[in-house]
Amino acid sequence: MAKKTAKKKQKRKVSLWVNLFLILLIVMSAVFLPVAVILFIGLLPTFVVFFVDQNKKKIKAVTVGAMNVAGCMPFIMELWTSEMSMAKALSIIIDPMAIIVIYSAAGVGYLVDWAVTAFVSRFLYQRGVSRIHAIEKRQKELIERWGEEVSGRIALDHEGFPLDDTDVVSAASEDS
Repeated sequence: MAKKTAKKKQKRKVSLWVNLFLILLIVMSAVFLPVAVILFIGLLPTFVVFFVDQNKKKIKAVTVGAMNVAGCMPFIMELWTSEMSMAKALSIIIDPMAIIVIYSAAGVGYLVDWAVTAFVSRFLYQRGVSRIHAIEKRQKELIERWGEEVSGRIALDHEGFPLDDTDVVSAASEDS
């Protein structure tokens, strides 16, 4: 019962932080509306992958999001260094080159996720294969040292001693 109460308190605590973050995000979006417009349009691939990614930790969303934000930054810097107005933000967003750069950065995030996932899976597979070979080698050494009884391929009695062929036949006749 205490665990359920602790989980509810933790959920309320997390929920409180999420609500505070959302309130802060709304206030900051209102204050910096031109930046919010560029980020909203620019981060559409990140929003999509966040909802499509079925991984609990949302690794792909983080990778794509990081690259997507990196693609948005030059245009946000351009907005900050020039006039900070909605007209400038909209002129940046309707520029096809800006959209291509921003969305291409998100595509690079997809490529990074794909390449790293493939590399790590190959590495872990090879590590597993080498571990299997090491275990088989060690098993052969143990069989040479202790005999075929340690291999697990010989039938053993309840005390761990190998059964003779006559014992197997008599045990089979006793079972029937």
